[in-house]
Amino acid sequence: PERLEDNLRQAIGWLRGRGATRIGVIGWCFGGGWSLAAALANPQEVDAAVIYYGHLVTDREELSRLRAPVLGIFGELDNGIPVATVREFESVLAELGKEASIHVYPGADHAFANPSSANYDQASAGDAWEHVRAFLARELK
Repeated sequence: PERLEDNLRQAIGWLRGRGATRIGVIGWCFGGGWSLAAALANPQEVDAAVIYYGHLVTDREELSRLRAPVLGIFGELDNGIPVATVREFESVLAELGKEASIHVYPGADHAFANPSSANYDQASAGDAWEHVRAFLARELK
């Protein structure tokens, strides 16, 4: 984890050194969890976080550090990230007054947005991507 966090800090520094004024993070699966971790570890630097079916933190104290708006994309049938966990995450964020938009796609499983996955769901993936585009355009302008 320390090495990944160090890599992230270096990437943020690189972007800032090239004039970036707003920084967003996005990840799928394992990377989705790291997208959230990046926003938690660098609350002053990350301006938006997109989590595609990634590991979630539901600890109130840990989530209290979050400053970036969050867009969460999840599949209803994903046993690795159960809907109950997604709803708990959403609830804690709401209680803390954090900005979050959470989408759970009915009938969709883990990796539903990956065209090479057996779980690929073109309609859900397309809808999710439109949410991502709008979210990043709004938060990173």
